[in-house]
Amino acid sequence: MNNQNNWAAKLPPTPRLTPWQERPGIAYPFLFILAVILVLPSNAARPLLHDSFAIDWVWADQFTSELARGILYPRWLPNSDGGLGAPVFYYYPPLAFYVSAVFGLLGLSTYASIIATFAAAFFGSGIACWHWLKGHCSQPLLGAAFFVVAPYHLLDYTVRGALAESVAIGLIPVVAIGLRRIAERRGGKILTAISYGAMIGSHLPLALLVSVFLIAPTALAARRQMVHVATAAALGIALSAVYLVPALALEPFHDVGQLYRTPNLQTAYWAVYNGHWSDPTFTMVMFIIVSILFAAALPALRRRDGWAQYSMAMALLVSGIIPLLWSMPLLQKVQFPYRALPLAEFGLATALARLPRRELLAKLFFLLPLLLSIMIVPGFHIPGDNLARLRTLHPDVYEYLPRGVMKRGQTKARLADILAARVPPPKVAGMVVEDHFYFPSWSCGEAEPRTQLLIHSKTCHPRLVLTKPEKLGLFVSIVAGSFLGLMAWLASVTNPAVLAARFARIMPTSSPASRAPDGA
Repeated sequence: MNNQNNWAAKLPPTPRLTPWQERPGIAYPFLFILAVILVLPSNAARPLLHDSFAIDWVWADQFTSELARGILYPRWLPNSDGGLGAPVFYYYPPLAFYVSAVFGLLGLSTYASIIATFAAAFFGSGIACWHWLKGHCSQPLLGAAFFVVAPYHLLDYTVRGALAESVAIGLIPVVAIGLRRIAERRGGKILTAISYGAMIGSHLPLALLVSVFLIAPTALAARRQMVHVATAAALGIALSAVYLVPALALEPFHDVGQLYRTPNLQTAYWAVYNGHWSDPTFTMVMFIIVSILFAAALPALRRRDGWAQYSMAMALLVSGIIPLLWSMPLLQKVQFPYRALPLAEFGLATALARLPRRELLAKLFFLLPLLLSIMIVPGFHIPGDNLARLRTLHPDVYEYLPRGVMKRGQTKARLADILAARVPPPKVAGMVVEDHFYFPSWSCGEAEPRTQLLIHSKTCHPRLVLTKPEKLGLFVSIVAGSFLGLMAWLASVTNPAVLAARFARIMPTSSPASRAPDGA
């Protein structure tokens, strides 16, 4: 069997389609209404400001304001940490916050724009999954709806407030569509590159997991197309260089170690062997893993469904059942192995869509993850931050403080303590000490050793400028984007249908007598 057929073996053999589930006029409105319904119950009591929701607000508020000032790629957030500033988007992917900024610039409040972005992410993930399934599975709308309401997908919203990760989840089916086209020799490199680059620009840990657990297996399964898969992935990385190069090159200028400061921020914590059952998130993640294994078991074992088997494999990997897997150099950087659960849910949604319409027993097994979803969607009304405090101080996360602000081994700090030694800034003879942190993007000056504030001579007037890594990243992204544009143009001008249409337009119309009869 050749490599193209190896990939095709994962697809159903000419399924009996359900016509109404193939119709955009039904699928699009249904998935839109479903996405809106999902974001409403958890907001019924009070604003969600727990976990990452608070930092989503701090970042979205400033990102939108900076865009409104005409800064096309806001990287420095001037109001963070009581006005000391933070270099957040030199390191954090910005794409999700461009989406929230669209809603903000249209007049929505910062909080409303965040919730609208979650709704857009749910809707986008459903539409993308529907397109992945349409024409290949018997029930594409059922599978797409399941992907939208899958339990981890909802946990990412109501419990974690993971805005960027939610946006990136919606790109998983798009990457898969591109990979399928490459494997089937139907193009796909441009779509894969753009969607993979967008995923990197949305959420780097999920993009890494997709690289390891989706792109790499596809390249191995379609070995004759491996070069094309690798080319698409390389172009996606190059396309995201405007973000990725500064994030990697400027890493020494922030306290990256704070990302892993406590055990629950490290991958080893989340192995099932460790049994942190008193941690509600740990317990819920393990329940989700069990529900995925339960739902995928019948199609995986009885029907030998490749995507159900993939779903089970991903769930088992997330559980930490394989020792040392999540201690590998790159994988340990993702912090939380459960970030790979969207891949398991994507496989499960595909397996569900491929089930015959009358196979009710197998579909009953899918009720367990849906029961978890019903529990998760209202939210758990976890105590959160204070909106007035967020507006006043814009407290930011520790990992975007300069190194040295947090002492070695320190895992907690009050913002008041951080501000105490820096507001007002200390006096230094013959120098000006600014009331914000130093970063290499300031046109002149250096870090004041004790406070890490920007210090400079009186003849200097600091302003934010592009660093060398930013210039290099921008150049690489422009080159990659231009190359992809050239590829798209070449594909269009060499397409037989396009050439035939252009040829027909330029050829003179022949008389009826001179035309050969049909079929001649």
